[in-house]
Amino acid sequence: MSKLPYLVIAVIVLMSLTACSDEPWTLSQSSNSITLRWWSDELADAQAAGTAGAYCSQMGKGSETTAIERDGSASIGHYRCI
Repeated sequence: MSKLPYLVIAVIVLMSLTACSDEPWTLSQSSNSITLRWWSDELADAQAAGTAGAYCSQMGKGSETTAIERDGSASIGHYRCI
């Protein structure tokens, strides 16, 4: 039997799990900043800030919110690693 059906099923399952996750996704990142996007009705600003903080802490830095934009039902957060 071909492995292709199993691969297709695995991809569908992974895509479903990703769609249901309550994590913001990264639009851009550098050693000094990170920009995240999330659905406002699924995730609070503070939770996104926590994700930014976790990213900055990997470099031994703290995070600071520089701006949060609203784009319809989505939010875009800009954070600086300090």
